[in-house]
Amino acid sequence: MASSAPSWPGVRPVKTCTECKQSKLRCDSKDRFPNPCSRCQARNLACTVDPSFRRTPARKRLEAMSRELRELRDQRLSDTRAGSTTSPDPDTTRSQDSTASAPRHSVAVLIDDFELMGLESFELRGVIVSKLTVIESFRIFTSIFHPHLPILGPVSLKTVYRSHTFLFWTIIIIVSQRSPVPSDEALFTRLHEPYTQMLRVDALSAPIPLQKIQALLFLCMWPLPVMHQRDDPSWLYCGIAINAALYMGLHKSNAKSGTTPSLYTVGVASGSLHERLNTWLGCFFVSTSLGMHLGLPPMVNTPSDLANIRTILSEHTIPREFSLRVRVLLILASFTSVLAHNSNDGVVDSSVTQLLDGELDTLKITFPDGWTSLADLTILVVKLHVYTLVITRARSGTGSREILLKLGLGTALRIIHLANAWFNDRQDKGEMVTLIQREKTLPKDYYRGLAFATIFLLRHFSLNNSGNAEEHQLAANHVIMAHTMFKTLATHPRDEYGRVANLFETLCKQTPTHFDDTKSRHPDRMGASIVLDAITTAREMRGFPIELQEEVVETTEGLPVHENLGQGDIFGATHQELIEPWPSDLAFANEFWGDTSWDVFNIPTVTVTPQFQPGHGL
Repeated sequence: MASSAPSWPGVRPVKTCTECKQSKLRCDSKDRFPNPCSRCQARNLACTVDPSFRRTPARKRLEAMSRELRELRDQRLSDTRAGSTTSPDPDTTRSQDSTASAPRHSVAVLIDDFELMGLESFELRGVIVSKLTVIESFRIFTSIFHPHLPILGPVSLKTVYRSHTFLFWTIIIIVSQRSPVPSDEALFTRLHEPYTQMLRVDALSAPIPLQKIQALLFLCMWPLPVMHQRDDPSWLYCGIAINAALYMGLHKSNAKSGTTPSLYTVGVASGSLHERLNTWLGCFFVSTSLGMHLGLPPMVNTPSDLANIRTILSEHTIPREFSLRVRVLLILASFTSVLAHNSNDGVVDSSVTQLLDGELDTLKITFPDGWTSLADLTILVVKLHVYTLVITRARSGTGSREILLKLGLGTALRIIHLANAWFNDRQDKGEMVTLIQREKTLPKDYYRGLAFATIFLLRHFSLNNSGNAEEHQLAANHVIMAHTMFKTLATHPRDEYGRVANLFETLCKQTPTHFDDTKSRHPDRMGASIVLDAITTAREMRGFPIELQEEVVETTEGLPVHENLGQGDIFGATHQELIEPWPSDLAFANEFWGDTSWDVFNIPTVTVTPQFQPGHGL
């Protein structure tokens, strides 16, 4: 595919962003796309190209600002006359949506019992971590990370450190990577290698107890950094966690029973009923979300397992936001088996998509409370994946495909808008982390969804020369928003955020084309196929090979050739050297088949000839 600079025919007909147009200055937004123009980037302004924008003269802007100032002053005087003696706290007047987006504290941390240990530092394979760092890390984890996957019960640091070492150090490594405490910002660099060594051993040491399952689920939500996405082992860890959960019988836990089974025979402690139920919900949530983003079927997908998830949600008390997000993925899992069949025609796909859309929309009517930005994003990302799956299979020009493209456009724009609003939302005064750290505490699937929406806009609108200019421009503006977010979060050009931003920049160097006629190179990966196609295209544009070649191991010596081998020589042994793998009682066999009771089945005993004779075992 050509990698020349885009000519943007019909895509960006306006060359100047609104800020530069207002100031009557030259703008390079077209040449720098998806980056903001030089002036907006230097001044940290939102770079937006709007064909309908009309410049406001400076005198009118000054008059408008004076009018607004007068109205604010009059409003303040009227409030004072009405008896208002205190001004509202600006931190209490935040939008309801922003407040709802902030995770709530969901698990208690017992710090006092930690003091009884008498230890001032803790060691993992020679790496020393202070007690202050450990306590602060657990506070950050339980207040910011854990609400996204609330599967732990009340956390006793003393118990976790002594009895669940793997879970203890998993929490420390996750916090040190994404939100390091000020007292030890270099902890992740020191702890990465010894923790990785422990992970390789503990993840495969049977039997796997409940706390190891929880630790593996946390690693799937906040995985360790890798050089390439193909090296991310989250799907493998997820498989280990789910199989260990099945081995423990978590999928059979009953919320009404009030008791937990004794698991002495399987070699692991059963854990509390609350943790068992929450951990099984966590297994379903993590595996289904991860499978959606990787284009793989959910691991928990049988009708009985899905019915059990519904029962737990209806009978067990869990945090509201997490419950809603599980319900969204439950609907997806119910429809995935039907949508995954490539043999479906357009009518079936459209009907199933319409049913799934209706089920997701009904959730907000059935459960009107507790919807936050993250819960809304979960619905939108699920919808966009399903739309994309059907769009990639539908024939170009069909009415149903065009409808889904319009729905996908609105959904992708909404995903990026919500992410951008949360990204630019100001922090509370008492928040324990910085803006960048707060963004990095969000699960990786959050950014998978954001990148997926951006690639959808690039493929079907910004880099597609079909469609109208207004849609192209709207898509391009939101691509800039998403690119800015990833670029801001990147601390190194080759970290995961930097690689995504670089992917967008590389894709935008393409000449706009008609993607509707382009077949996917990964048709078996459902909606995620467009992400894999984008990565493949970017790699091809950079001049790298896109196919892996199997390594051929050459041997210096050929295998010896023997002619006229006897049957006993095939395995390098004589008849006398061959040993039967098990002793056989041939006398019993002869008596068994010679029993007259076989006459009932019309099998005469006289026909069983010759009798069994000793052989050579083959």
